[in-house]
Amino acid sequence: MNPNRLLNKGYVSLFFINLVVAVSFSMVTTTLPLHLKAVGTDLALIGTLVGCMSVASMCVRPFSGIISDRVRKRNLLQLSLLLIVAAMTGYSLTADVRLMVIFRILHGIGFSFATTVTLALAADTIPAEKMTQGMGYFAIGQTIANAVAPGMGMAIGERFGYEIGFRAAALLLAFAASVSFLFVAPSPRPERRPVRSLRFSDFFAARALPFGLLSIAVAGSTGVENGFVALMGTEAGLGNIGWYFTLSAAALLVSRLLIGRIADRNPRLVIFAGTMSIALAFVLLWVSRAVSAASPAGFFAAAAVLKALGLGAVQPALQSASMRSVDREHRGAASCTYYLGTDVGQAAGPIFGGAAAGAFGYAGMFGLAALPLTIGGIAFTCYFTFRRKDGI
Repeated sequence: MNPNRLLNKGYVSLFFINLVVAVSFSMVTTTLPLHLKAVGTDLALIGTLVGCMSVASMCVRPFSGIISDRVRKRNLLQLSLLLIVAAMTGYSLTADVRLMVIFRILHGIGFSFATTVTLALAADTIPAEKMTQGMGYFAIGQTIANAVAPGMGMAIGERFGYEIGFRAAALLLAFAASVSFLFVAPSPRPERRPVRSLRFSDFFAARALPFGLLSIAVAGSTGVENGFVALMGTEAGLGNIGWYFTLSAAALLVSRLLIGRIADRNPRLVIFAGTMSIALAFVLLWVSRAVSAASPAGFFAAAAVLKALGLGAVQPALQSASMRSVDREHRGAASCTYYLGTDVGQAAGPIFGGAAAGAFGYAGMFGLAALPLTIGGIAFTCYFTFRRKDGI
């Protein structure tokens, strides 16, 4: 096998597994609230049940890295997939709130381990000189899932019942687990380490911390956009702005296909440019309400493209930089550090957005959301330019 070949068997297998995890997650996230409402669950309880998975995932995330680095990664991936299968099967068998909480927590644990270990395994299959390109292609699975999985889950649920949709997602994941048995190379046994007390470096990779910190702002921007851009579009008189997300998905796909090679040559520049592109998109949304003489649709369209191009550039660049910042034995901790930043950003973004929108309106909220991206992008670039000559 050519060691410099990106599309090798292990990489393609992990791409498929990552795609299935993302598809199943999007199917359930979209349809679980509908299922709970249909069986008479209180709206407040629905919110709690939907959110407790993210809380469980965030709580487990610090331990996913250290465990990933101390056991066989392929075995951990298989176990995490089976945990998600059990959780999704459980959704289809009960509407009891107490049992549903247990299944949501189980789902969060499995999802946290699956995403952490899949990224670490994928990094092991990508040639070092093509790391960002490989991460960009790898993230396309999430783009595909966001585009097709919600509609697929709702279509199955409306025609056959939401319980069947949950079981279909579980079957997909069971198939993905079988793919990991057949086509993902067995992980080498981790080197035995002397017994000692746990250290910070066992849970988090200090060298990957700058990438995890910047990912808070990047992921937070996605949380703000997903939560409030449709509401702002309605307020602006644009009606249903589904076209915004379609345009964004197309630009995101283009970005992830084309920018990876550039990022492998100059990751620092791509990360800075990508972060500034997202910030500029939010500035456009901010000023769109101030330009009363023109329709805001053009501003929304430009913002959709700029946000997606920036996100498609900066996310895989941060992921690959995290993997490159440590040796192979500590990639689980580096993956955990990156994803924990993403978890924090996705949780904090909507909370910040709601408070800011209440105080300053939707336009003001997007203007404020551009600040952490701008400050983070500049600080990140200065740090690696003036302090870390061995950085990226």
